[in-house]
Formats: sequence, structure tokens, C-alpha cells
Amino acid sequence: MTIVGEEKDAALLAEESAPGPYSPIRTQRTLQIVLGLFWILDAALQYQPYMFGKDFVPTFITANASGQPGPLAWLITTAGHFVGPDVAVWNTLFATIQLAIGAGLLFRRTVRPALAISIVWSLSVWIFGEGLGMILTGTASALTGAPGSVLLYGALALMAWPRRQAPNHDRVDSRVEVTGIASSPAAQGLGGVITPLVVWSGYWVLAALLFVFPANRTQTSISSAITGMAPGTPEWYSHFLTSFGHAFSSVGTQSAWVLAIVSLVIGLGPLVVRRPGIFLASGGLLSALMWITGQGFLGNVLSGSGTDPNTGPLVILLALAMTPTVLSLSPTWRSPIAALLRYRPAAVVGGGTAILCGLILAGTYPAAAQESSSASMSGMTMSGSSGSSDPSMSGTGTQTASAASCTKGNNGVARSGLDVTNTPNMVMGVGGVGMNMNGADATAAAGLNATKVNWSYTGPALPTALSRKLLAQGSNGPDQIHMAATGCAAEPTFSQQIGATQYVQATTLAVAPYSSPALAVAAGYVAVSPIDYPVVYYVNPTIMAANAVAKRTLDPQFVDGLIYAETPSGQQVLAAALYLLPVTVKKAPMPYGPLVQWHQRTDVCGPTTASTSNPLLITGVAPCASGTVQRATPYMTMVWQVPVAGGPLAIQPPDIQIVEAAVMAGAAKG
Repeated sequence: MTIVGEEKDAALLAEESAPGPYSPIRTQRTLQIVLGLFWILDAALQYQPYMFGKDFVPTFITANASGQPGPLAWLITTAGHFVGPDVAVWNTLFATIQLAIGAGLLFRRTVRPALAISIVWSLSVWIFGEGLGMILTGTASALTGAPGSVLLYGALALMAWPRRQAPNHDRVDSRVEVTGIASSPAAQGLGGVITPLVVWSGYWVLAALLFVFPANRTQTSISSAITGMAPGTPEWYSHFLTSFGHAFSSVGTQSAWVLAIVSLVIGLGPLVVRRPGIFLASGGLLSALMWITGQGFLGNVLSGSGTDPNTGPLVILLALAMTPTVLSLSPTWRSPIAALLRYRPAAVVGGGTAILCGLILAGTYPAAAQESSSASMSGMTMSGSSGSSDPSMSGTGTQTASAASCTKGNNGVARSGLDVTNTPNMVMGVGGVGMNMNGADATAAAGLNATKVNWSYTGPALPTALSRKLLAQGSNGPDQIHMAATGCAAEPTFSQQIGATQYVQATTLAVAPYSSPALAVAAGYVAVSPIDYPVVYYVNPTIMAANAVAKRTLDPQFVDGLIYAETPSGQQVLAAALYLLPVTVKKAPMPYGPLVQWHQRTDVCGPTTASTSNPLLITGVAPCASGTVQRATPYMTMVWQVPVAGGPLAIQPPDIQIVEAAVMAGAAKG
């Protein structure tokens, strides 16, 4: 090529192109450095003390087996059991690998080895640490981070891979390849411009599919996903999430379809337009919104138990890296989809057909209808399995509702707690409407498989005034309980069942000396809820303080509190032992899987100024009296000493059922 020819070609290129919009990611080297900083952040989070504890494996590995196909569930569970005995050693290795990847990306000479390791590591973590983003469970949602941030780490590694320039890269014909997204830093890696286009479109099309999954388009699905991020966050952020989530409490289905359509437009837009900036910017903004509302924002980073900043920031980084540095003004410009249709028509037609079929199948599969829950549990029946080792918790009867499968939609009812497949369904007294009480409204978890079949109150009728009072102030419905963990849980292992049985037995033995409030007070317990109400909470401040210092809970030798129920005859009955999550413990431990679950009561009132020494102070229920404010309790869990429907590990039965169970327990002793 002559000098004159080169000058003409340069002039032609200048006339047919223009500078692209500003982006802080202007070169592939910048992309490598930013990606390295993300890896270093992940390594720092992996080095947190929580990651070296016994809860690491059940929280971040084996929990991902829940709801998975059999082979994948076995693979994840086996890996968890392999890592569990030496979790501190393995976690040190995990964190060091991530630190090495991040540091390697900061130096040019080690970029390629670091990227190669990151790709392999990302795939491994995506399988074992994220369960393939839980996509195969039918419960994953882009709103909460699916298909998983670590998958995007691997995709960005392909784009950050430095390629050697071809000898003829200065030909005039290459101007088609260096405008639009092809001129962006993301297109300089392996696969060229095809890689970022496939990743971007694939992510957003998958997001659209997930949004219209039956479990994600119930009326309460969007609201539940957002409000479920509120616990454990700063008060101002918790208030924002709760208020924002409640705005979608009755429009979840419509919102899911809107999000699906918007995701499709964002994902396919760069394939068909000359200026993709509007779609990249929209994708970045929507990702930021989902990160703030459904993915924990900085909560994952600051909680002490987060492993990464979640998917949102990675999608934003992808959008910035795909921003063109040069825009084409050529009248002969051809869109990426047109070029692909010209050279690979079968791939385009096949891909489009697959997307359309997927959307039709997901969108037309019926979502479960919303069911209502009843505040009163009097006269309810239970169906399911029985056979607890505790005779007082067993029963007989015919099965009147089918066993439940664990699905995120939970028959349209917002889930509160961990469900296990085939946990009993509670049948309300009228109409035979079944609810999975392990999560539907948090009133009776099937702990230890001790749910009583056809549970019904066998004592004398409660006075009408008392019943009304209990129903008004202690219904403990789904909107008044918040669970520490929510979703589909793996079946309890044999060791978890044995451990939970021993835990119940040891706790029952430990609280046996406190059969009356007077004996509890003599031992240092004090009332922390109104004593003129039939159900009264007591705590021992000394034990609570010691547990906080030792970061200890669920220890039968150090029971935080007791719950007493007063029967209509005036008898005070020990209803439950109470464990509170110490303020020094950031993550609720679950050594017995879904058998022992943590929850908060959110409808109660307390002093305007919260007590640091005694966080459980209940002055009444909402609406709060003057001088008090509505404040959620600390996370707590009970071991019931009276025959409530859900067995000894029920989550939070309604107060009327607690009193009824106390009446039956008193009659059995008398």
C-alpha cells in the first residue's frame, strides 16, 4: 500500500466514523486492572473470620444442592462433605487463589496466567459455590443475582485476554471491525466482538426467561425478593427496602412481565442498532437498580459473611467495557445480527426460535394462584407425616391434603422460611385449602417430623374475650414474621436429625426446673413483655451478655429466655425455651439444617431508645402506643414445651394456639 493510498484510506475512515461516548473503561488494560481489583475484593471477603467457621460449608456449598437435579445435588453435597472437616485450610486456599488472580491481573507479565486460572476457578465456583446460579431449580431470578456473579468473572476474563495483533491489521477493510462494539475494550479479547455480544445478549435474554418463570411471576414474588434483603441492614436502608418492596406487593405478575420485556430489549438492542450506547446505559442502570433493591447493595460486602458484591457491579462493568470508542457513520454499515444472518442463517433462526419457545413455555406455564392465610388457627387440621419420638407430639388421623413439594412460589403465598419437599400441609378448617406450614405463613414448621396429624384443640372453649385478644395481638401471620433464611432447603441429613433430637432433649432437660415464672425470676430471668397478656417472654440478662461475649447460641446450658402461657384458669405453663441470636453473631447458625430456623417478630413495639444490654423488650403490638416505636425483635428460635401443631421446633405459632396447647399440657399433667 502506498503512502498516498494510506492517506486516502485514513481520510475515508475519518469521514465514516466518529468518537464513541465516554466510558472510564477505554482500553483492555484498564479492564484487566478493574477486574483484578474485583478479584482482590473477593479475596478480602473470603479471608473474613466467618468463612473459617463451621457455617461456611452449609451456607455457601451444600445449601446449593437444594432443589437441584439428583446428580448435581450429589456432586455439590459430596464436595461440601469433603471440604467440611478442614474448612479453615480449604478456605485459606480459596482466598489465596482469588488474591493471586487479582494480583496477577495488575501486572502485564502475569495477565495471561491469571486470566487462565480465573476462568477455571470461575467455572468451579459457579458449580459448587453457586449451584449453576440455581437456574435448574426453577427459583432463580436476575433480580436477586442469577445466573451468578462468578460466571460473569469468567466471561470478562475472555474479553480481557490480550491478543496479538494480526500482521495485516492496518488494512482499510478492517474499519468495519474497529467501529461500534468491535472498537470497545471488551471486543479485544478471545472471540473478538462476538464474545461481548453473546455474553450481553445471553445474560439479558436469560434474565427475561427467569423473570417469567412461574415462581417469579406471582403477585408477591417481586415484593418478597426486595423486602427479604432488609434484615441486617442499616435502619435507613431497611426502611427503604421495606417501603420499596411493599409497593410491588400486589403487582408482582405485571412487574415480572415488564422486567422481562425490558430485559429482552436491552439484550437484543446492540445486535440491531448502530449506536448501542442507549441499551448499554439502560442495562447498567437496571442492573444498578436490581443491585440496590434485590441483591443487597453493599450489604453483602459489609455484612461480614458476603463473598462478593453480587452480579450488578459486574454487569455495569461489562456495559462500560462494551462502550464503543468509535462509531460508524458509513452508509454501508451492517448490524451484527444482519452480518450473522448473512453468514450463519441457521444459527440466527435456531437461536431466535429457541428464545421464543423458551419465553412461551415459561410464560404460559401457570403460576400458582395466591392463597389467603387465616389469623386464627383454632380448629385447624394437619396432614402429613407423624411419628415423633415424643408421644405428646404425635397423633393419628386421615390425610386431607397432599404432601407439599418445595417450589419458590409456594402456591402463590410469599414464603417465610426454609421449605423441605414433602413437609406436611396444614388444612384450614373451611374449604380444605392446603398450605405448606414450613414456610407459607411461618406458623408451624415441621421440625423433627413431629407435626401432629389433624391437630385440634381438645380443651374447654376459651372465653370469647380472651380469644379475640389473642387473635388481635398475637396472630403471628406471614406479614408479622421475618425469617433469617428463606427458600427451598435440602432434606435434613441423618446427623442433623439426630443432632436436632438431642438439642430438643437437652434443652427440655435444662429448662425443666423453671416450671413457673416465680422459679424463673429466682434464677435471674426477667419479664420483657407485658405481664397482663396471656403469653409472656422472659430473658436472663446475665446469660444473654455471656452468650454475646462468647458468640454462643443454641447451647442448652445457656438458655437466653423462657415463654410462659397463662390458661383461663390462671395456671402458668412453661410454653417454650427461647434462644436469641447475640448481636455479636452476624449470621444465624443452622447446624440442624431447616429443622431449627431463626425468625423475627416484626409487628411488636418497644422503647424509643433501644437497649444495648437487652435487645428484646416488647411493650405491645402495632399500632404502637405513645412513647414507643415499632421495632423488630432480634432473631430467635424456640423449643416448645407444649404440644403446638408444628412440634417442638415450630417457628412461631399464633398466641391462641400457644394458650390452647398450654391448656392441653396442663390437663395432661393434672
